[in-house]
Amino acid sequence: MAEIVDSVRVCGADRQLAALTSMHDLVVAARPVPEAPPIAVLVVRSPSSGHVGSGHVLIEHRSTTGHDDHLVRPSVEAVPLFWRLVAQKFGIEPVPVA
Repeated sequence: MAEIVDSVRVCGADRQLAALTSMHDLVVAARPVPEAPPIAVLVVRSPSSGHVGSGHVLIEHRSTTGHDDHLVRPSVEAVPLFWRLVAQKFGIEPVPVA
């Protein structure tokens, strides 16, 4: 999860994404965040969340329409998977910093 947060900060996407954390999860939404629900979010779940096994990450898209997605991949694929879903669901692409 720290690598996901670092990648967001490095490319400046923290101006386009808002996030909060729970004890085990990272919840991300596109900015500006609506004042009232429903709000589309990506939920990144670590193995300590109890939702996914050791060495894996679960990323859920919770949509405003109920057409939700969830993907489980090895933890080493967390950052590319996160950005793929951010681009696909929110239309935000990481901009590499030179």
